[in-house]
Amino acid sequence: MLSSREAVHIIEENSALLPIEEVSLQDAVGRVLRCPVEADRDLPPFNRVMMDGIAISCQAWIAGIREFGINGVQGAGMDPLRLKNKNDCIEIMTGAVMAEDCDCVVPYEDVEIENGRASVKEHFTPRPNLNIHQQGSDFIKGDCLIDSGVRLTSREIAVSASCGKASLLVTREPRLIIVSTGDELVEVDEEVQPFQIRRSNNYALEAALQGLGFHHIENLHIRDDPELIEKTLAAILRRADIILLSGGISKGKFDYIPTVLEKLGVRKHFHGVRQRPGKPFWYGQGESGQRIFALPGNPLSTLICFHRYVVPALQRMLGMDQPKEIWAVLAKSFLVRAPLTFFLPVRIESEENGILRAQPHPAKNSGDFASIIPTDGFVELPEEQGTQFSEGSSTQFFSWS
Repeated sequence: MLSSREAVHIIEENSALLPIEEVSLQDAVGRVLRCPVEADRDLPPFNRVMMDGIAISCQAWIAGIREFGINGVQGAGMDPLRLKNKNDCIEIMTGAVMAEDCDCVVPYEDVEIENGRASVKEHFTPRPNLNIHQQGSDFIKGDCLIDSGVRLTSREIAVSASCGKASLLVTREPRLIIVSTGDELVEVDEEVQPFQIRRSNNYALEAALQGLGFHHIENLHIRDDPELIEKTLAAILRRADIILLSGGISKGKFDYIPTVLEKLGVRKHFHGVRQRPGKPFWYGQGESGQRIFALPGNPLSTLICFHRYVVPALQRMLGMDQPKEIWAVLAKSFLVRAPLTFFLPVRIESEENGILRAQPHPAKNSGDFASIIPTDGFVELPEEQGTQFSEGSSTQFFSWS
């Protein structure tokens, strides 16, 4: 049986990039960029005025001029005006191109205007380039502004628009299919018998995927019938990029999933990981490159395996930059009762010194998913570090969101 570290490595090695497609700028929000965005001109593209006021030449100030005749008014989006006389000024507005022959903007707050003339107040001392955002001072034409691998938010959309990008190359959204199995499961709005439970794992997985920005999701349920499972999975394999199965992968007589997947030509990469919860976790690959994650059916096992293994794999397949790891120290000691990797639900407390403290909030068992409602995520307690984790131990944190 594999260690958690080995399982992570195998999934990483078998997470191929999804194809690229071109979408309009408006449709690119939340998608993963696959081609860098470069500045198509200097930023700012001209000497940009940063305050409303008057534009003057510092040479006039050095020559002793303190009162300036106003030659005109220039707003943003207008061609730059030129001084008629070096001892004059131009009223100029924020965002405008700096007026020609001028090299300083004196804010209106430091100016008195009367009868077409502007006087600079005594306390103010102009200097060259004051209140001017110099052309190319942020970036120059050809600079990379957005690297590939970034999930596009309002910031990247704004920069892309400023570079004239009406469309962008992004990763095609994967076709995701969630399948829960089990005769004991009934729909949420159906009458439930004493020997039945309502479906929750499929809804939890769909909600988690939607929270990550995925939208092309099918959600299905199959009864514990090997012929029906084979027929349904065969159809799913023809139209899915990624399949998330919940349940049916343990050692029970009704756990048909591994056998059916093998019959359908799916290559098994591993089945079983030395971890708790989630020991029966299964991972494989279809003949056309589909990735199949078969998650244990107990709710806590499903959620933890999804966030520990599936989310990083999805990010790799999208071509995303891998997010920075988050680490927290245990707020109190914790004993793992078996030599395996343990995933411990925790509440996170942030201290003034910037340290994150993980307050253990262990579930009673892998079916006790209601107990994780107050938690923020879980920490990984690696098997190679033993079974006794003392207060202050550094642990990697995985968020539910």
